[in-house]
Amino acid sequence: MAQTDNENNIASNQSRSPPAVVEEKWKPQAQRNSANNTTTSGLTPNSMIPEKERQNIAERLLRVMCADLGALSVVSGKEFLKLAQTLVDSGARYGAFSVTEILGNFNTLALKHLPRMYNQVKVKVTCALGSNACLGIGVTCHSQSVGPDSCYILTAYQAEGNHIKSYVLGVKGADIRDSGDLVHHWVQNVLSEFVMSEIRTVYVTDCRVSASAFSKAGMCLRCSACALNSVVQSVLSKRTLQARSMHEVIELLNVCEDLAGSTGLAKETFGSLEETSPPPCWNSVTDSLLLVHERYEQICEFYSRAKKMNLIQSLNKHLLSNLAAILTPVKQAVIELSNESQPTLQLVLPTYVRLEKLFTAKANDAGTISKLCHLFLEALKENFKVHPAHKVAMILDPQQKLRPVPPYQHEEIIGKVCELINEVKESWTEEADFEPAAKKPRSAAGENPATQEDDRLGKNEVYDYLQEPLFQATPDLFQYWSCVTQKHTKLAKLAFWLLAVPAVGARSGCVNMCEQALLIKRRRLLSPEDMNKLMFLKSNML
Repeated sequence: MAQTDNENNIASNQSRSPPAVVEEKWKPQAQRNSANNTTTSGLTPNSMIPEKERQNIAERLLRVMCADLGALSVVSGKEFLKLAQTLVDSGARYGAFSVTEILGNFNTLALKHLPRMYNQVKVKVTCALGSNACLGIGVTCHSQSVGPDSCYILTAYQAEGNHIKSYVLGVKGADIRDSGDLVHHWVQNVLSEFVMSEIRTVYVTDCRVSASAFSKAGMCLRCSACALNSVVQSVLSKRTLQARSMHEVIELLNVCEDLAGSTGLAKETFGSLEETSPPPCWNSVTDSLLLVHERYEQICEFYSRAKKMNLIQSLNKHLLSNLAAILTPVKQAVIELSNESQPTLQLVLPTYVRLEKLFTAKANDAGTISKLCHLFLEALKENFKVHPAHKVAMILDPQQKLRPVPPYQHEEIIGKVCELINEVKESWTEEADFEPAAKKPRSAAGENPATQEDDRLGKNEVYDYLQEPLFQATPDLFQYWSCVTQKHTKLAKLAFWLLAVPAVGARSGCVNMCEQALLIKRRRLLSPEDMNKLMFLKSNML
């Protein structure tokens, strides 16, 4: 095993090594270990350790676990095992020693080397973000609440080969007094340490962060899951429902919450919904309703045996089914948009179109559902904003191109593609990777000024691409653009940048990351700067 900084520290303290008597006791063990490693003794590793010593180790582990229950997963992790092995190897080299005497306080020792390790990993991340042939990165700045506190997580995304690679660049405790400008200032300071100023950035923020502050430095999009959550929240908030005299909907939501959450039975008895979990900014109240709808028969049977049928009897089954038919596609859209391994930005506009059609069709129904769908249509237009970048990303999907939108919008979207191509065009001449192997010969005499202008804007390439047949199967987008780079050079460069931008700002690890950061903050275990460095290492070392 390679020597670590712990070993270097031990080497520098050899003058404080244990007395010779202790070393004599250690040497036979070292020899036995050596014999065991060469498998000449025929003994198993376990047989080299007396049972009493194994019990002592087990007791120490239990004490560590009891001191902090969070260590339950830590002590079985590979990093803890590596630490234990390193200490054993150090003992084999230098003789038995007192850990506290030689190494001192473990926290102090680790933090002493934190800046060095942070800088090492920071260099790797900086090189990775600056080495790709694409022209920019996607950056999400999303706040996540854990109890009364919350924090911001800043993550950069980039296409690496056929995959999207993400790097957590910074974690910051959120303050209710933070304005959008203050958050933007923090983001810019962090980004300046990792990326070159020439690299173009698309920001994805949640609803708590003002988009106007970010739009000064680059394109700013709103988290699509936050937007859909706002759509649902605005329609199903008790204030809205009371103002519209929809008391039966309020009652239904209350009953579903009681049924799904009473005595914590939702997971233990009925299981959870089978789909992939949506991001943490999704509304959990609707999950209660969807869970009750999906597990209705099981729930009825359970409460029947428990002789508590009064809750079931107060449930409006007809309204439940109709409302679930509206909310299920919304939640499914959130899950699709939050896929972390594949491009998702191209799905935003088709999602809007699909939900708009759904709400419009249901709005023709009678009664409460019709009223709700009219509200959903208004909320969709108000909260789910489609940015030109979403339209361009949709075109870059060869299975969609312009199919999801009506013909009268086609020229406008093609114009947006050309605009975006030309905004980043000045950087292209520096990149040789995307240049076609053989340029087509041109006859200047045969081209009129309009044709030359179209070619300059990239329109010819866009039209050539759009005239090709649609893909019938769902393609791997980065693989597709890798294959057509020579044919559609400008579009390929755009695709490798824009399709790496996620549609959703909150990721599956956001909650866990924030919980740990806020725990460190509450217990004052580290300074905010050291906490940020530790979270950076946790995210990017592997």
